Amino acid sequence: MKDLNYEELKSISENQAPPNIVDSIGFEKTLYLVHQLLNDKEWDESLHEYGALLLENLRRSYPKEWNSHWKYDAFLGYAYDIIFDCDQRYAAYHRAFQKADPPPPELLVAIARCCWSPGKPPITEEESISLVKKSMENIYYIESVRLLRGLYKSSGNIEQQLYWENILDQIEKNGTNLPSLDFISKNDLT
Repeated sequence: MKDLNYEELKSISENQAPPNIVDSIGFEKTLYLVHQLLNDKEWDESLHEYGALLLENLRRSYPKEWNSHWKYDAFLGYAYDIIFDCDQRYAAYHRAFQKADPPPPELLVAIARCCWSPGKPPITEEESISLVKKSMENIYYIESVRLLRGLYKSSGNIEQQLYWENILDQIEKNGTNLPSLDFISKNDLT
């Protein structure tokens, strides 16, 4: 599938029902289309919402393929994160977490971020701290350290906040970033 420009993406979202797109272009091409919708240069909210709808339709239309890997639910969680649907974001990330064995660092951090949600968060700051620490068992990822520093700041633990701030200062320029959850292809599933 070729890359589409903003006008082409907008036209698809305004003129094609999600089930029709999923049925006509199939699993892999729909994933690629959603990647383009979620990363449009205009940052158009309607395209992002349409992308999440496409993923939900994909999940219903291709359950065998969808359930074959945790990354599909993680990608859906990423889409819900973009459109600020915190409940659906957590639900998708949680499904991915249940499928992943072991859960990778990028998924652990995504779930940990769910502690900052409106209303009653689905996960506590203490649970988030535990997940973030688990994400750093082998590597201090920049995003993990930033989140951990913020969690300690939010919980009022100044000593730990300063400790992780010092670590962040050491790794921020040349450290390792977490892999992204924003795109799925067969190459990503190894």
